[in-house]
Amino acid sequence: MAARRNVRISTNARRTALKGLNLPKPAGGKRPFPAWHYAMLNDKARNTAIARAISGLDLKGKTVVEIGAGSGIISILFARAGAERIIACEMNHAMAQVAIETIHRAGLSERIALLPMSSTMAIDQGLMPENPDVIFTETVDCGVIGEGFHPIARDIRRIMGPDTLILPNEIRQFGAIVSSEVIYGQNHVGDIFGVDMSPLNAYATQGYFPARADCFGADMLTRPALLRTYDYGRDLEAAEVAMPVTHGGRAHGLLSWFELQLNDQMVSNAPGGQSHWHQAFHPFASPVDMEKGETASILLDDDGVAHLLR
Repeated sequence: MAARRNVRISTNARRTALKGLNLPKPAGGKRPFPAWHYAMLNDKARNTAIARAISGLDLKGKTVVEIGAGSGIISILFARAGAERIIACEMNHAMAQVAIETIHRAGLSERIALLPMSSTMAIDQGLMPENPDVIFTETVDCGVIGEGFHPIARDIRRIMGPDTLILPNEIRQFGAIVSSEVIYGQNHVGDIFGVDMSPLNAYATQGYFPARADCFGADMLTRPALLRTYDYGRDLEAAEVAMPVTHGGRAHGLLSWFELQLNDQMVSNAPGGQSHWHQAFHPFASPVDMEKGETASILLDDDGVAHLLR
């Protein structure tokens, strides 16, 4: 086992857990965290893949770091699978309090230290162990990067050791150029009753937004292709991807989805599944007519913007 700095936080974690036993009511009835936490926790395919990946590890005497602990269930699974100690961080304070109480009710406050802060803050304050045995993070949105992939990857590289297992091991992002006036219209507007509403488009997102391809309809003009591969342990590189057009039509953007690899387990938000994740739609600056037989080139940058190169 790699040498690591001794982080004395278990006593503070127990004190913090006791403070979380009376959860504050949200002011004005407004929930202080996103509603998708409920759908995520009820996503059986996601939960099963994560639980199986954890149960397949030899965790006896091991130290685990979790970044983005949410309600605490993943840290609890690591503890139940035999991990000696888990240091987890959650930057949403309301969700952190939920996690603290959940961990307390599970009787695991002695082994799980929940830090109500970002991983960056925890590392800066010396609260994260160096060279942990396992680092786990499931901070992936429909387009992979939107929940802080880049800063989290930098934090992971700050504390990982040569033998640290990072889960997910890899995230593969696939995509196809699609024709979908309905999905494009969720981020773009033209004439309404003869009135030019295009000034509103100055506020349209240049990156991606969530979309259910099966609900709104998206005709694939190209075959799905591997766009990018993400690895928390190394720097990323964007590359131009050639995409032969198999069906002519008006292209409105790129539809993408991912495969999240957790050792021998995999979970995906590909179209046609029942994942709580939507697919991601990356709109083009303006629709483009494409003909069957031509080849389009896509560059998906670090901000999730799809650049059409022709």
